Amino acid sequence: MDLIKKTFGYIISFNIIDDSLIDIGQILSNKGINTSRQDCLEILKSYKIDSLQKFKPLALKLVFLFIKISLKDNLISDEELKSIRFLKLLFDIEEGDFLNDKHLSKEVSSIIKLQLDLMYQDDNYIDKDESIHKVNLQEAFGLNYDEFAQLGNQAALDALERGADWVDLDTYITGDEYEKWSNTESLGSITNSLDTRSRQISQEVKDSVWNRDGGVCVECGSNENIEFDHIIPFSKGGSNTYRNIQLLCESCNRSKSDNIG
Repeated sequence: MDLIKKTFGYIISFNIIDDSLIDIGQILSNKGINTSRQDCLEILKSYKIDSLQKFKPLALKLVFLFIKISLKDNLISDEELKSIRFLKLLFDIEEGDFLNDKHLSKEVSSIIKLQLDLMYQDDNYIDKDESIHKVNLQEAFGLNYDEFAQLGNQAALDALERGADWVDLDTYITGDEYEKWSNTESLGSITNSLDTRSRQISQEVKDSVWNRDGGVCVECGSNENIEFDHIIPFSKGGSNTYRNIQLLCESCNRSKSDNIG
């Protein structure tokens, strides 16, 4: 079943929205992913709204509600992410729009903090599935890497306070933030490593990954032209931690390009 139809059918049945949002929600529950911008504009005419740009503040609330419902199981599935992408495209929602909305920015911050708290609290580290979920959260709410890191850093600092190892957190915190948290003057090498975000993978991580993967490509088993690859690409916020690095041969690495996996 079309997830957009299903979700907006649920939203309509529980009277969660009103006014023009009801009518837009109704068309989404009827047509789902086949809803067009023209369909929306036809409805908005009756409310004297002549462009989707003027409707954007309300559209943000509608898409935000869809994301919140998607997160009821604390996970954004591939199908849910595709639906979120469709809705954002339908309503011309761009990167930064959620944070720029004064009514939604605090809720976005709270949701991301909660999601990261849930990830850290079970075992104080981020595994591959959780790393992917972090990337999906960042995309769903239209945040760049720095914005997402800033919103989620407190969860990481809380994990450090519980005794987590820095290298397991799959996040980036500046030296200033860490210094404020630790309230110490001599932070040693860890502070220096936090001041800039670098693609450089430490030798310790390389050695651990090499031993774990047996010195061969995890995709095809080749032991020639081996490279260290970010599972969550560095460009998408992936860290240089043991759990986010794998061995790929040059051919498999080029095929993967900037994809996750």
